[in-house]
Amino acid sequence: MSQKHTTENTQGQDLDLGEVYTRTELFLEKNKKNLTIGALALVGVVAAALAYQYGYAKPRAAEASELVWKAEYYFEIDSLDKAMNGDDQWPGFLEVADKYSNTPSGNLAHYYLGTIYMKKGEYEAAIAEYKKADLGDDVLRVMAVGNQGDALVELGRTDEAVKLFEKAAGMANNDFTTPMYLMKAGILHQQAGKWKDAAKAFNRIAKEFPTSSEASQARKYAGHAEAMGG
Repeated sequence: MSQKHTTENTQGQDLDLGEVYTRTELFLEKNKKNLTIGALALVGVVAAALAYQYGYAKPRAAEASELVWKAEYYFEIDSLDKAMNGDDQWPGFLEVADKYSNTPSGNLAHYYLGTIYMKKGEYEAAIAEYKKADLGDDVLRVMAVGNQGDALVELGRTDEAVKLFEKAAGMANNDFTTPMYLMKAGILHQQAGKWKDAAKAFNRIAKEFPTSSEASQARKYAGHAEAMGG
């Protein structure tokens, strides 16, 4: 009885599979032209993407990388105007950012420009440049957001700044940027009299990042915020 039942099930399964194969063949036969067109279109898209990547994007990125070094040198020696505008032979960050946008060096140039504008006290311009800096490096990507918060503090827009500090703190969990921006957010909450929010930020530093450079100060601030918050 069991064997017969098994045989019947097997035959049923074979029949079902056969029907599936038949339906598939009919579908392919009916839609052969459309499928062929779709496959050719996909091949065309892939070919175009590869051509762009290897024939245009990569050479541009390599060229930008070779050109930006002098601007970086000027930045390191604090010659900010030359870093921005370049000299008679080499482009500055403004030209690299403009001509080589969407390359790693072009995006990095935006970050440098944001930092230069911060040093010059041109905070709106700094924010605009940091927003354009689409960076692959996790630390710099976080700092581009956090630095916008610093610029907003300088502009007196602390409510906006604290949101960016909190965003930056949550972008990448590490012992450097996370406690740094939690500390900045906590200080702004404290200055605004938002003691519970301040204590929350400070306590997170103390508990989750006990070896960070901010931890000791965070423990003191947390105690003060909790006492003030009641």
